[in-house]
Amino acid sequence: MLSLFSQSKLNLLLIDSDELLHLRWQGGELGYLDTYCSSEEDFDRFRLFLENDKKTPFAFILDLIEEDFRTENVPHVTGSDRKVLLARKLNNLFRNTPYKTARVIGREKDGRKDDRVLFTALTKPDFFEPWLAKLLANQVPVLSVTSAAYVMEQFAQTLGMHNAPHLLLVNHEGNSGLRQTYLQKGRVIFGRLTPAGVSRSESFEALLLEQCDQTRKYLERIKQLPYDAPLPIHIYTPEAFTDQRGMTQDLLQFHYRSVDELPHVDKINLSQENRGAIAYSLVSVLTRRSIPNVYAPAMVLRYKTIRDIGRALLSVSLVALLATGVLAIPMFMDTTSKWEQESLLAAQTVPILEEYDQLADRFPETPIPSVQMELVMATNDRVDTQLVLPNEILALISEGFVASPDLRLTDVSWRLEDISASSDEEDFGGLPLDENRQAVPRAIVKGRAQLITSVAGIVESERGFRHATEQVVMLVDALRRISGYEVNAINLPINVGLDANVAATVDGGVASGEFLIEIRRDLQQ
Repeated sequence: MLSLFSQSKLNLLLIDSDELLHLRWQGGELGYLDTYCSSEEDFDRFRLFLENDKKTPFAFILDLIEEDFRTENVPHVTGSDRKVLLARKLNNLFRNTPYKTARVIGREKDGRKDDRVLFTALTKPDFFEPWLAKLLANQVPVLSVTSAAYVMEQFAQTLGMHNAPHLLLVNHEGNSGLRQTYLQKGRVIFGRLTPAGVSRSESFEALLLEQCDQTRKYLERIKQLPYDAPLPIHIYTPEAFTDQRGMTQDLLQFHYRSVDELPHVDKINLSQENRGAIAYSLVSVLTRRSIPNVYAPAMVLRYKTIRDIGRALLSVSLVALLATGVLAIPMFMDTTSKWEQESLLAAQTVPILEEYDQLADRFPETPIPSVQMELVMATNDRVDTQLVLPNEILALISEGFVASPDLRLTDVSWRLEDISASSDEEDFGGLPLDENRQAVPRAIVKGRAQLITSVAGIVESERGFRHATEQVVMLVDALRRISGYEVNAINLPINVGLDANVAATVDGGVASGEFLIEIRRDLQQ
């Protein structure tokens, strides 16, 4: 039986880094409609679908690696002050995306008793914005933009696990990989996606142990999980696994469950290749409630808002007609009179608008020539778009080091370079130029500056220099995959020179060496 708050008919777009799965929730069942990729042919098929059905709303569920989770302490304030403080903090942390949110998840017990706030954002919206733009262009209502992590938060409540102090839910998705969602008291604290094919583990159980152990160490490092606290892990997978449903490894308590055993399994109508754990969890959530919006700003939800207002006005009108009965005719006359008053007021405002236009024509122009004003504003905007916060790069480096536990970071430094290294001059519209301007500031203004982050460290391995070098190469690959930037290994442990620092025991038991990695990022991107 459907809940009063559930959505009766809804299009669902489940998006990962490779494809878009189009599902339909209707009549209490989840069915498959189509699969799209980012090609002109698929965009045309999607546009044709929208032309035939513009009334059914859409919800976006994103299973992407580009979702950032950060927990920070902020001063405890209430009311509008809290809203302003969190908005300013969000803009500082995530400048390049409008899909971001913040919520208070707790409060410190000592000191100033600051609020603990979770800041999350979709850092690369270009994966789904083309599809979203086509919906808005056709004025189709968008109900929500959320992620797999927040869907699992709702799913945990349907399973009655919302009171667990620490909980790790693991979804095995055949296409996107291994999705881990860490919750405290039923609320999302951290999410992580391990793409398919990253690990070299020989079995599914070994892969789970490897990835969950890395997540636990990271949570301990950021002080979200006590070192001695057990961590229950619930795995939902379509894969076959051992008959042992419960297994404990150190403080990790594994509980396997097939997706075919989940609640409401009879309400899903998908092919075997599309039967991921996220799709099954959506059925349980939609049976009881609608998909919550987490990331979509007001502009994305505007057609939903218009639809809701229209429905509310229609409901109020029907209730008013039924309640007033014989008073309908006097009310109609009163409405007609108000329309006449509105027309009279509009006629009275015409002379005021004409006087405003005359004053605007006599208003003096700005003393600064428009060409130079345009150049100044364009230069300011260009410089402003090139702002990069150190914590963005540090978060990227921290995520990359998860894949290489034998590496130890010793130094991180930054510098700017001119990527064109050209000495030609540019016409700045007659503005005075400093003859001694250096190359890097000039490159910033011209939009050709590049930020280079140098990451130095030491790697130690009991398996020799080959394994030590592999650890560094894995870090380079992880950074390239996560960031999309240019990442190069400048110095590897196996490089031996006059200035290299390499050490090994006499019997070859331990090998250590220094490494240096450069991360290059064009600031104009």
